[in-house]
Amino acid sequence: MEYKLLAIDMDGTFLKDDRSISEINLNAVKKIAQSGTKVVVCSGRVPILLKPILEAINENQPFIALNGSLIFDHNGKEIYVAKIDENILFKIIDTLRIDFDNVYYHFFHGDIACSERFENIIKRYYERNFLLPREKRIEFRILSDSKKYIKENKCEIGKLEIYNEDSGLLQKIKDKLSNLDEIEIVDSGKFGLEITKKGVNKGSALEILAQYYGYSIEQCIAIGNDGNDLEMIKKAGIGVAVINAKSYIKSAANYITKRDNNNDAVAETIEKFIDININKKIIK
Repeated sequence: MEYKLLAIDMDGTFLKDDRSISEINLNAVKKIAQSGTKVVVCSGRVPILLKPILEAINENQPFIALNGSLIFDHNGKEIYVAKIDENILFKIIDTLRIDFDNVYYHFFHGDIACSERFENIIKRYYERNFLLPREKRIEFRILSDSKKYIKENKCEIGKLEIYNEDSGLLQKIKDKLSNLDEIEIVDSGKFGLEITKKGVNKGSALEILAQYYGYSIEQCIAIGNDGNDLEMIKKAGIGVAVINAKSYIKSAANYITKRDNNNDAVAETIEKFIDININKKIIK
């Protein structure tokens, strides 16, 4: 099988724990991109936070943001957008306020990070933000009332994120919100949940992108480590879990890497499944 597209998760997969990209991984994806394979950055992040990674790859490549809520082609053209229905969004917010004592959540309005509380997760976003050039930074807004803000600004929200260090509480929230048929909920790291519109995930986005370029899903490889990677790993012709992935992600994969995200798991995947010499000198 000649694989035409490689979909790569970012955090915990392509990026090391310190969020840097190894030279070996970067060399590998550049090489296959130059050979004609589509290298698809596939992330829960908003587009502006993916720009440094896309620029590092240094090739015009498609990408998937917000867990599949946004898809862009190799020219940066938006080819798909999905938003959570406003009434459903308000039901989620009301549930968090009433049943879970205002547990922390945030959402992105374009490139603006919005939250009603300035807690650890948004503080970390804020601190990392100032490590970036000004043109690549996101804006932060602490809101008095999310519902009022969404209504007044006619926001189109692709993803809402919930964070809490009590895993038992997170499971209760997940169980409660699962009664809403119009949304999809996935785990995010140890302490998070990510919510998108029903049927919207990295797997559905991969199918849309493959069809856009005239590829079959069997010609796609997907590699990841976390709950939001499950659907693309299950749907791709070859689904790869990095060795540091959650156990249920490994169970769904066709292949588990021997190396972890800190030791070039993506390059290992390319070496195994794409017939190319990644050690050959990159054309600048």
